[in-house]
Amino acid sequence: MSLPKLAMKLSVAVFLLLGTPALGSTTDGADQRTMGKVVKLLKEMLEKSAKEGEEERDLYAKFKCYCDDNEADKKQNIAEAKDEIQMLENDISKVQASSGELSTECAELKHGMAENEAARKDASGMRDTAHEHFLSEEEDMTSAMDSMKSAIAALSALNGASLVAEGTDHEKFMGKKSDLLKMQASVKQAMITASPWLTQKQRREVDSFIQAPFSGISISESGGIVDILKQMLKTFEENIKNVQSAEKAAAEAHEKFMKIKEDEFDTMKSAYEEKQTKLGENEDELASLTEQLASTEEQLASDEEFLAKLQEKCAQKAKEFEERNLLRANEEAAISKAIAILDSDAAFEAFGKVKATSEGGTGPVLLQISKHSNQESTRLRVLELVRKAARAQNSLKIAKIAALLEVGNPFDAVLKEIDKMIGLLDEEQKGDDAQKDWCGTEMKETKEMKETKEGKITDLKSSIEELDDEINAPETGLLAQIESTGEDIKANHESTAKETAERQEENKVYHKTVQNCVVVQDLLKKALKVLKRFYDQLDFAQEDPMADAPTTFGDADDKMAKQKESGNKVLDMLEFILDESKKEEDEAHSDEEEAVKAFEERMKELEEELKKLEEDLVELKETLAEKEKLLGETRENLARTESDLKAVKKYLKSISPGCDFIKEHYDTRKENRDKEKKALEEATDLLKDTPAYKKAEAEAKKDK
Repeated sequence: MSLPKLAMKLSVAVFLLLGTPALGSTTDGADQRTMGKVVKLLKEMLEKSAKEGEEERDLYAKFKCYCDDNEADKKQNIAEAKDEIQMLENDISKVQASSGELSTECAELKHGMAENEAARKDASGMRDTAHEHFLSEEEDMTSAMDSMKSAIAALSALNGASLVAEGTDHEKFMGKKSDLLKMQASVKQAMITASPWLTQKQRREVDSFIQAPFSGISISESGGIVDILKQMLKTFEENIKNVQSAEKAAAEAHEKFMKIKEDEFDTMKSAYEEKQTKLGENEDELASLTEQLASTEEQLASDEEFLAKLQEKCAQKAKEFEERNLLRANEEAAISKAIAILDSDAAFEAFGKVKATSEGGTGPVLLQISKHSNQESTRLRVLELVRKAARAQNSLKIAKIAALLEVGNPFDAVLKEIDKMIGLLDEEQKGDDAQKDWCGTEMKETKEMKETKEGKITDLKSSIEELDDEINAPETGLLAQIESTGEDIKANHESTAKETAERQEENKVYHKTVQNCVVVQDLLKKALKVLKRFYDQLDFAQEDPMADAPTTFGDADDKMAKQKESGNKVLDMLEFILDESKKEEDEAHSDEEEAVKAFEERMKELEEELKKLEEDLVELKETLAEKEKLLGETRENLARTESDLKAVKKYLKSISPGCDFIKEHYDTRKENRDKEKKALEEATDLLKDTPAYKKAEAEAKKDK
């Protein structure tokens, strides 16, 4: 039932009490009397009020169940959402930490793979060099063995033969001379090739054999030379087997080393690819978790906003229900009292004596009270006073007193009712005072809360702008720093790969240079050894006791001396070239050592730089996660604060009409109550001043 409707019903009842035109014909008995209809209408109003009250209780009970159920559900949803948000944030932190570790491990694996590839390339280069050296040495030894075998065969064919046998004519000897010279050249070549591996004694025998002209005597000495050559051939055969065996072992060791390195590389590559895959999975998982977090936070904000609105509405409805119950109780009490007053036997008897209440006159008719009765005169004066006050103040309470006086209730009952009315006026004034005080405090606190919320919103928006700038600023933001750091890491990897490749190329050049120097030095040493041995033999021949013997080759000695002089120049040149080659090799070694040292320092520098960059990247990502979390919390806080501000404004708007009303009408309402109270107190004084009241009071004291 609405408040205007309830007030209208009370107004109708009071209007009927004060006196109304007849509602219908009263010729059909007591039921049809005017007051009978009034009582019947009041009873119908009481029944209707009770019925409506029951309906409202049922409706409110359903509404209260709705409030309780939804409040419980939303609180549970909010608690679960907060737990889920905490879990999601923990999962996000774990994934980010895992990604940081994986990035570091991938960088280390990539560096390890680069070092592995460099080691394999270096090993392959050294193996190729060693193999080429082996092939060269094997070729030299094979060539020497072939020369030895040819010399052995030639000398064996001549062994025991005598080209200058007794009885051989000169023409036969001269016919064989060209063949002997060819054989002599072949034997000398074999002797020269084998001479570096001969003992001193064997070398003297060989040198003597080579220097001596082919004759019967020299041929007869060839058997010893053949033995020497056979012995050297056997030594060469053993040496070449050893060299081949060493080459095979070195090749197997190289293959084993390469297999180990390749397995290591495959293991690192597999681990690198696995970690890269895991990084990709982490990125997907992080995106999914972030999306879930945003969705959960959005749902949490929605649930909290719904709960706040629900609680506000339910509290408002509960307060309204209590006010309606109180008003209805007051209405039903007033109606019940009116029925009790109007439906009593005394009232029925009195109503039958009055035309207005029995026959339905056209206007209010006062009770027929004797003008000569002081008691009735006092009643009339009090009634007039009360009626006047009721009209002036438009007061239902005073009108009720007037009704009591009209029906002739005893003074005691009227005085008690007046006391009740005065008490009720005092309670209403206390209510207005409390309402005024409450409004003053509540409006002040609510406005302060509104200002606080508005200030907080300004601060939160400023914080959001700062956090957004820290995250998204084009040059200084965390995202820009992370991108820049990633590019620096990429540049570091590229520098490492580039400088490693350059170092490998330099190392190849170094090995090639050293290899060339070694080969050149070996050749120079061999040439010097052969030439020195040859020219030393020339010196030995000049010291020979047979030096004064007549020569068979004319000026061969002079030619030999000039040849030796040229040979010494060649030796000097070869020595100089050998020294320069050694210097070049030493410089290559020195340059390589410095280059290796510089490369290792550079790799260490790049490695430290990479470690620092990766640590910075992890730190930046962690900071980004913290800032994004703080940004989300700040935005959530802003949404809550804006929702709170909206609720505060709404609440302020809802209480403003009532508070404005009490503020505006407080003095008038207080003044009217004072007037009502004064009128009731004057009526009390008048009633208490009647002889009947005084007599009754005196008798009551006497009885005590």
